[in-house]
Amino acid sequence: MIKKNNPSQNIPTYRAGTGSWRHIFLATLVIAGIGMILVRLYELQIEQHGVLSANAKSAQLDLIDIPAQRGIITDVNGLPLALSVESWDLYLDNIHWIADPNQAEHTANELVKYLGDTLSVTHDIPKDQLLSWLIHLGEDSDVSGTPLLRNLDLGQRGLLQGLSLYGVQLQPRSKRIYPDETATSQLIGYVNSYGEPLWGIEKDYDSFLSGTPGWTLSEQDALGGTLGYTPTIGEKAIPGNNLKLTLDSEIQQIASSKLIDGIKTYRADAGDVIVVDLTDGNIGAIRAMYSYPSLTYRELNSELTMGDIANSVNSAVAKTYEPGSVFKPLSVAIGIDLGLITEETVYKDTGILCFASDCVDGAKISNWEQRVYGEVTVTEILNHSINTGAAWIGGLVEPSDFYSYMDLFNIGHTSGLDIRGEVTSDLVSPDDPNWTDISKGTQAYGHGVRVTPLQALMTLTAFYTEGCLATPYLIGGPELTEGDCAHGHRVVSTETANTMMRLLETVVESNEWHAARIPGHSVGGKTGTAIRFDPVTNKYNENQMDATFIGFVPAREPSFGLLVRLSNPRENDSLAGLTAAPIFSEIAGEIISYREIPSEVSKGTIGR
Repeated sequence: MIKKNNPSQNIPTYRAGTGSWRHIFLATLVIAGIGMILVRLYELQIEQHGVLSANAKSAQLDLIDIPAQRGIITDVNGLPLALSVESWDLYLDNIHWIADPNQAEHTANELVKYLGDTLSVTHDIPKDQLLSWLIHLGEDSDVSGTPLLRNLDLGQRGLLQGLSLYGVQLQPRSKRIYPDETATSQLIGYVNSYGEPLWGIEKDYDSFLSGTPGWTLSEQDALGGTLGYTPTIGEKAIPGNNLKLTLDSEIQQIASSKLIDGIKTYRADAGDVIVVDLTDGNIGAIRAMYSYPSLTYRELNSELTMGDIANSVNSAVAKTYEPGSVFKPLSVAIGIDLGLITEETVYKDTGILCFASDCVDGAKISNWEQRVYGEVTVTEILNHSINTGAAWIGGLVEPSDFYSYMDLFNIGHTSGLDIRGEVTSDLVSPDDPNWTDISKGTQAYGHGVRVTPLQALMTLTAFYTEGCLATPYLIGGPELTEGDCAHGHRVVSTETANTMMRLLETVVESNEWHAARIPGHSVGGKTGTAIRFDPVTNKYNENQMDATFIGFVPAREPSFGLLVRLSNPRENDSLAGLTAAPIFSEIAGEIISYREIPSEVSKGTIGR
């Protein structure tokens, strides 16, 4: 009988507490894995907790710049010419906008409802298309970094906060405003919506005015939207410094408005007006400076060309011109100061002064309209503004002396005004290969020499400050120096200056018809009508003139000096005496009233 195997007999018997090597290996792996996890959890929660917490927090925070409050620019009386007010920029939050389209559409509807007009004008979008445009704009990933609207005022900010709109942010900023946007735009300059100064005092003194920005942190939610600010972390912004100018807003308004009226009346292309203070303690302070044409702040837009901006520069200091006969007093003063002439020295005028034996064009000087005056005194040379007489005086002066005096009068230099952009005056000297004997002769009556309007004015003020050429200033006070010329440097003696002051009074007050005269007040001054030089053709254009009048009131103890210049006036034969002089009289008359300068008739001093 064959014995069959029992399968159960081949199965190992299990005994409690025993296991195969496989079970042991798996158990070991499980235990090791749990141990590693526990160690890593210890590292994360205990050892690296601070680092990880900081990293998490930084991922939720965003650095926010806090702009500094820009300093105020004021006139001499403390009236603001430029100041900053609090405003806000409106941003769309792209992340929230995409996260909840329904809420975003509600926000878009509210924005169109309350700010539709502003949005339509700012972005040039028809109002009936604003809603769809806003909804699509909010979905743009770049929109969060660009303001939807800039410079919202306090009322608009309050409106938006009251609406509690979803998916929008308001960022505080500072908006620059200019109370008198026309009369001072060239001088003060402009700060754009990005806080960038573009020109003028705003740019020249930016580091002084701008202050130091601060910073803080904004906390974001899981979507990246702003939850709020943490003002306890960061640095406060340091406000900029205030800047006080010597400008007098009232005088600036008088001068600029009268100049504009005069330019229209005499159909001129452009013009300048400058008022300088000559009272004790204020000598050289600029009370008004204006050039036309000028840009107003409302005209600043993307359609402006560089030509528009170039044509509206402050030409009172940034452009030169040939001043003409307002330069003749300098030649007379030089001759008197050197002892070569007196007020009564006689010159015999034939209408032509030759600088070569053949006396052809280019070697001779003629009077206006070919007039012949015969025997005249130095006083009459100024009174009648005789070209040949001034050239004759220039001929008496050695070239070395003539150009040394030109240097003292700052011809070939700037006036030293404390703003940027002032250009240097220019004249041909014996060092130039183009110089000839006639060069000095024409320069003696204001041709062949180029100055800025400010330089033209300041040269004549030397006769009203005891022969000292003062340095003009717009900011702060004068820089006084030791010696007999506290406000500048000496150009002629006090005696010469007093003589010139008397001669310039005679120029105006001895002629009853003179348009610069002011009833009840004496005026000293000089006209200048000069043919314009065309740099394109390199020739003088006899159909275009520059008309200038520089005057001082009162004539012997002046309160102020005033320049009026018209570029290419087309009325009254373009003559300065019939264009610039009457504008001077109008401006000076109103300044006299404003300053309450007593009438000289009541004091019995007029016409001395």
